[in-house]
Amino acid sequence: MNNQRTRRHRLQLLLSAGALTLALAATTTGTAAASPDTAVSGIDKTVVIGLDGTMLAEVRDAAAPNLHRLLAEGASAEASIAGHPTISGPSWSTILTGVWHTEHGVVDNSYLGARFDRYPSVFTRIERERPELRTASIATWDGIARIATSGPPAADVVVTTPGASILPTIDARTATSVVAEIETNGPDFLFTQLDHVDAVGHVGGTNSPLYRTAIERVDVEVGRIVDAVDARRAATGENWTVLVVSDHGHTPTGGHGGQSPHEASTFVIARGDGIEAGRVNAGFTLADVTPTVLANLGLDVPAELAGTPVPRSGQSVPA
Repeated sequence: MNNQRTRRHRLQLLLSAGALTLALAATTTGTAAASPDTAVSGIDKTVVIGLDGTMLAEVRDAAAPNLHRLLAEGASAEASIAGHPTISGPSWSTILTGVWHTEHGVVDNSYLGARFDRYPSVFTRIERERPELRTASIATWDGIARIATSGPPAADVVVTTPGASILPTIDARTATSVVAEIETNGPDFLFTQLDHVDAVGHVGGTNSPLYRTAIERVDVEVGRIVDAVDARRAATGENWTVLVVSDHGHTPTGGHGGQSPHEASTFVIARGDGIEAGRVNAGFTLADVTPTVLANLGLDVPAELAGTPVPRSGQSVPA
């Protein structure tokens, strides 16, 4: 720690492919960090579930009852990101900053040229404005941690599950960590990314029956997370919003990175109070996720962001 007065400790859990690293970081701004029993209640909380490389058309045709339930209970939009790189790094950066690659500077998975200092992540924006709120990033792909720790400040909790995402057990471990965080700490904002569908998509493409099987496996983990949210909401009276989003699609034979309609296919599902149930083609884009999270927490939505919050009945958006 430095010689300045330390007012806050942030716990970051960094899991790499080889080992678990537990890092305790300190900042010199803000108030006492949200601890396991002090996450702020009485305000809206948001969980964003990222399904890497998943196409909504295939979700609709799969035996995926949990995702189908969210589609029925919330609003959804299938959107093309044509013109934007159909690669995970740029797309997750857009989802977690609210601006496109032309602004945040991420054009591939190296993150070289990232301008997170100019366009901070949603984690950083929350921590700067309301440092007492608890933020968490729990992901299968290690590239998510590059965004969540970009700061300063970084997310309170950053977890990457070690292992090859071609194995469905890896996403299951990620979901287990997410459920534990929700049940124990009730974070104000939690982002998770599940990678199995993308890994299988690279092997066989969307035409392979394995791709649909992968969606059905991941649907189980989505169900576990949503069940944890709903149970906590019932027990505490907290108001939770669930967003599900994909970063890109896949070609019929496997792979992405080009500009074909399959590769540029993304979607957003939003379920929460005031969001019209069953609405389709709602016009959401990847850039709307960060503004939605900020608005849910009652924080300012900067005019520089490319997206806008998902509309709700009776909700005014902070200027």
